[in-house]
Amino acid sequence: MQGTGPRLATGVRRAALAFSVLPTPHADSISHLLNMRERVRLREGLSQVRDAPDHERIAALHSLVRATRAGVDWPVLAAHNADDCPFHIVDGHPFERVATVFAQLSERQPMTVAVALCHIPLDTRSELWAELDAGARSQVLSQLPEVSLVGTVRTRILAREVAARLTRAAKIAATRTLG
Repeated sequence: MQGTGPRLATGVRRAALAFSVLPTPHADSISHLLNMRERVRLREGLSQVRDAPDHERIAALHSLVRATRAGVDWPVLAAHNADDCPFHIVDGHPFERVATVFAQLSERQPMTVAVALCHIPLDTRSELWAELDAGARSQVLSQLPEVSLVGTVRTRILAREVAARLTRAAKIAATRTLG
């Protein structure tokens, strides 16, 4: 018998089922990575899967592990033109600087990082993604479903924000080496 709340989305149900079989320390460490909205959805999911059978919980956990091992499913941007991409600005900066700026942006502007990562080449994206910590990744992943809704004008605005941050970081780095 399931809870009387509204029907859960498949992904939320699977996440709740998988979360419910995790050892407490692992569940706690994952819980700390979730934002408030995600915690509420998980709590709702947990309340609705309370009576689910163990085989369903284990199957959900295995499914989630397989998806995690497969990596991030980055959105394909239909109108993306690699020759005119505003995120080419990333190419002119050292990898470490870009990774640092993306980590900082992911705290308050994760959509900016999500859009940027979807626009840059796969090899660079993979390297930058590997440099982000779990909290930053979580913030960016939560934005990925919305990236395809970002229009050309907003994309250029976000690219200008990344360019400004990278320029500021370059100036700071230059003053540190001079001083």
